Amino acid sequence: MNVLRGTRTGFKKWGAVLLAAALLTGTAASVHPQTMQAASVWNVYNDAMRLDKQGKYAQAIAKYEQAGREMAASRDYGNAGRMYRNAGEAYVKLKQYDKAVVSWDLEAMYYAKINLVQDSIAVQRKADALRSSVELYYETGLSAATLKNRTRDSAPLEPANGILLGAYAEQNKKVHNSAGGKFYADEYPTFTGKKHAGYLIYFTYGTSLSTIQSHINAAKRNGTAIELGVQPLRGMAEVKDDAYLRKLAKDAAASGVPIFLRFANEMNGNWTPWKSTPQAYIEKFRLVADVFHKEAPNNVAMLWAPGANPIDNIQSYYPGDKYVDWVGVSLYSIYNPTADPLKQGIDRSSHIAKLDAVYNWYADKKPIMIAEGSVSYMYPEKMRDVTEWSVYQTQQLYATLPMKYPKVKAAFWFDVDAKGTTDRVKYYGLSNNDKMLATYKKAIANPYYLSAVGGSTTLSYNPITTTVPAKKLKVSGYVKTWSPTLGKVVYKIGGKQVGATTTPPWTAEIDFSKYKGKNITIEVIAFDKQGKLITTQSVKTKVQ
Repeated sequence: MNVLRGTRTGFKKWGAVLLAAALLTGTAASVHPQTMQAASVWNVYNDAMRLDKQGKYAQAIAKYEQAGREMAASRDYGNAGRMYRNAGEAYVKLKQYDKAVVSWDLEAMYYAKINLVQDSIAVQRKADALRSSVELYYETGLSAATLKNRTRDSAPLEPANGILLGAYAEQNKKVHNSAGGKFYADEYPTFTGKKHAGYLIYFTYGTSLSTIQSHINAAKRNGTAIELGVQPLRGMAEVKDDAYLRKLAKDAAASGVPIFLRFANEMNGNWTPWKSTPQAYIEKFRLVADVFHKEAPNNVAMLWAPGANPIDNIQSYYPGDKYVDWVGVSLYSIYNPTADPLKQGIDRSSHIAKLDAVYNWYADKKPIMIAEGSVSYMYPEKMRDVTEWSVYQTQQLYATLPMKYPKVKAAFWFDVDAKGTTDRVKYYGLSNNDKMLATYKKAIANPYYLSAVGGSTTLSYNPITTTVPAKKLKVSGYVKTWSPTLGKVVYKIGGKQVGATTTPPWTAEIDFSKYKGKNITIEVIAFDKQGKLITTQSVKTKVQ
């Protein structure tokens, strides 16, 4: 809805205009015939529009903001919000996106004041998509006492610290050819440069566990776990507490390998044969969990794993803490420029940010797993290579998980180029993109990523918040901006450069000892790959 335009033709007309605006914005009850003041505000707005059309955006912004402040002061919140919307759009024209975000935050706030809830939510999402922020961390170790003093008991198969490394690679022909004697669990460590702790296998409910005996043998041979994606392809009605289910659980216990039993994954989507109501799903998950907890308590963990989208119904499918050992999520990104809030045809979304909802809801109760996930290196609708984008998203994922999401305890990469339920190919395969493979190899080399169930690491990352130790530290950061990729981050203290880096997680060694006892501001200056300034953020802390 566009804001109503004022004129200079008289106070009587201004009163009518304001009444119409009030009726449209739901503020009619607060309209007062203060026509002199109203005319002044709308004159300011008209000046802003004229300057905007002339391309004098900075001057227009000043006028929009003046009108917005005055309208807010008179509680005309609907039109105040629209003033800040216009200011935000003018900031976009100046490519001052951080300031545009501030304007849209105000727009959303004022819409919320008059119960324009959906408008407020839409504007806030646009602002969040472009919001720049930074979180800084420093590397440290964890003592045995710290590892012992946990906020909750360990779940089955959960490492005390670190992330179990996993993958789905059965369709990667470079590492798997059953007819030719190649088995991916044997070949994948050489292919990626590191042993993985587990592999995902899809399994049809109703079949015998012996149908995947070769996978069980490979797991035993290599000392790896199995993420068993149990799929009731004939629907949830076939899942019963019967002889089949009891035998399946006993066979799993007898297999001698650690198993993450992911029952009926992505149940919140509409694409699975086992799609059902939350109540029916919960009933069946609890049934399966009860059987496996009784029959295979030592080597099987029940994994509940929705898709990251749709987000609005995830919580309604949660079976309950008693039945869930781990919470997983399917985390995928395929390049989609159509959702660009700047309408410039660029995908500005953050792959790792898709984890936020599930992490925020469940990480304090259960270990979190990326049960399967990848970033596509092709924009399939246009068959355009977007490797630079996918490389950056993958770097940021594996670099950021140990710092920002320390309660993620396993991550399985989906390594395949394959058709899904639609005709488009999903380009996730590492074997067909050398840059993606090199990125993955480098990312998982971090010792925080574990090669075996039962492993752990003392490596940890402490956030830099109110204080930081007065010593030399390896500082890293999660830097989020409106730019889909970054090329360089510079750190400054007191205006002096103290570090620079060109790859996530933006690690630089900074000596804080010289600032002992002082309150300091760490400036974090981010540039794109062409060297253009993207944003400057700051973190205030005390060195002690």
